[in-house]
Amino acid sequence: MNDIDDPLRPVVGAYAALFEQLAAVTTGRFRRGPGGTVLAVSGSAVSALNLVVSPALVPDPEEVALLAAAGTPWEVPWSIQVRGVPGPRLAAVAAGYGLTAFSSEPLMVRPAELGPPEPPATGDLRVRAVPVEEFGRYAEAVTEGFQAPAGTFELLADPVLAKLDGVAFHLAEVDGIPVGTGMTAVSGGLTGIFNVTTLPAHRRRGYGRAVTAELVRAGFAAGGTTAYLYASEMGASVYASLGFRTREHLTVITAPS
Repeated sequence: MNDIDDPLRPVVGAYAALFEQLAAVTTGRFRRGPGGTVLAVSGSAVSALNLVVSPALVPDPEEVALLAAAGTPWEVPWSIQVRGVPGPRLAAVAAGYGLTAFSSEPLMVRPAELGPPEPPATGDLRVRAVPVEEFGRYAEAVTEGFQAPAGTFELLADPVLAKLDGVAFHLAEVDGIPVGTGMTAVSGGLTGIFNVTTLPAHRRRGYGRAVTAELVRAGFAAGGTTAYLYASEMGASVYASLGFRTREHLTVITAPS
């Protein structure tokens, strides 16, 4: 199937390639199947960052099974991620590893023809890409933004992440105090947007929308004129207000919490 038949394949392919690159600079545990399915193990405590992901519109259960087996022993939380609704054969592969919890995330895309969004009017808010010396500060802000246990996003503090090509980690600050976070991954004319959070004490002030707008603008300036993200239910309306539209859904299969 070519990109005309499957116009979202380059987007999901870029998403898979990002995790492949993440695994390459961290653990070195990555592998790609002939159909494009990617095994990527970063060593993170977050299941979404250790995965077998298929960018194919119709995933190959055998290829997913092969790569899941190649990842054993799975010593960290992990996930299988596929487009749309997985069939029974793929669900059985996941169940064989105890992955029986299914969640669905909308893939939202903002087309290049919209141009960059207007600069957000948010007073003293400043959004900036952080240098490697501040990765620890960034990781702490992401942890607080997601209200996760301490250490959950420890991987984001690793200086080795500075080797990621086209990736930037962003802090949103007011008077030097972190109020939000984001991340951009630019490749092949696309900007992937990740880790958009507003810290709990600073919510309901429009910072989430402002951060997202600045990430889109940064990606656009770097050549990633089409932006994409996988949205939470809570954030979808915010992203829609910036021109993102839901194009399909990603199914994430994990172990029950």
